[in-house]
Amino acid sequence: MVAPPLITNATNNITGVYTIFQYVQEVSTSFFPLILFAMFIILFVIFRGSSNSNSKPFAVASFFTMVMSILFRTMAFIQNKWMYISITVMAMAMVWLHLDNSQS
Repeated sequence: MVAPPLITNATNNITGVYTIFQYVQEVSTSFFPLILFAMFIILFVIFRGSSNSNSKPFAVASFFTMVMSILFRTMAFIQNKWMYISITVMAMAMVWLHLDNSQS
């Protein structure tokens, strides 16, 4: 029995992790932005336990999310707008962190 063809345009042979991710991105374009959002929430909650303010965990979580979004964009897993959103959130986090540190 022959396996049915994959529902995709570019990936006909899944040969590794990268092609699996390409297939996931082609089938569900919202998968990787949701991964970025979930990663941001998880990192924020993890780093919130070790800080008294919200600005530091927000900055750390947004930095790691920005790095991952740039990596995802380089591999064409997300659109430009998601990378630009993460860079904008990182810039806002830096401003918030600066304002929070200037008050102390």
